[in-house]
Amino acid sequence: MRIIITGGSGFIGTTISRLLKTNHELAVFDHQKPRLDGVKFEEGNILDSKRVLDAMKNYDVVIHLAAALGVVNTEQNPIATIDTNTIGTRNVLEACRINGIKKIIFSSSSEVYGEPLKIPIEESDRPIPMTPYGVSKLVAEEYIKSYAKVHGIRYTIFRLFNVYGEEQHDQWVLPEFVNKAIKNEDIKIHGDGSQIRAFCHVSDAANAFASVLKNESNEIFNIGNDGEPISIKELAKKVISIARSKSTISFIPFEKSNRNRTEILTRVPSIKKAGEKLGYKPQISLDEGITRMVNKRI
Repeated sequence: MRIIITGGSGFIGTTISRLLKTNHELAVFDHQKPRLDGVKFEEGNILDSKRVLDAMKNYDVVIHLAAALGVVNTEQNPIATIDTNTIGTRNVLEACRINGIKKIIFSSSSEVYGEPLKIPIEESDRPIPMTPYGVSKLVAEEYIKSYAKVHGIRYTIFRLFNVYGEEQHDQWVLPEFVNKAIKNEDIKIHGDGSQIRAFCHVSDAANAFASVLKNESNEIFNIGNDGEPISIKELAKKVISIARSKSTISFIPFEKSNRNRTEILTRVPSIKKAGEKLGYKPQISLDEGITRMVNKRI
């Protein structure tokens, strides 16, 4: 198949590209060059509608990953976040419509759920986003569903839960913890560390994207790893243990941090639907994933 990946030079996009490039004709649309050889590069920004339209000619599938990211970035720049993630998605959809691309796979986020009403979170649960980022992702989902209804574009929407891996940028929680542990430096936790998350290795998430290239279901799926929910405090302890570190743990009250968000206490997905309909099953345990990260950074 001929596939173009917006944001394909990033962490998740690189992993997906590595998985797909052997058997498919692959291009990356990004403002940075791909990290992999043998991948066509289309330089651009998803807010540039003409550039998006020109770059997305002669493709069968768009994997749409490009977005404004990061807690601090999206909280400090809410308007830019909403513009990038909504107008950018609309530009991608218009390029699909005009160029006759019939399939889009969209990387949404568990942030659309906000503080969940129950655990585990199911796709049918009411989304109540609490952040500009979560709002922007939910609006992007609605754009996609509207284009599907009006223009017949097929879609798969993945709501990703805490994806991590060896090549992830240091601003995210697990790389930050691992880097501190390797250097035997103090690991700082926002709040009291009781927040519970479920971490999914990027290779498992990438396999989900690969599984739906020919899927025509027009559905939303949670993608994560529901097997090992863990508090942030216990996560820090686990990283210290695996890295054989002498790091200590300290706590920063939210009001004294650079985060102005209301922290979501518990976020654990139900992946039953993805398992039943896509055969999705995470393979990488948290211990194995952290060990890979430690070994990569030593």
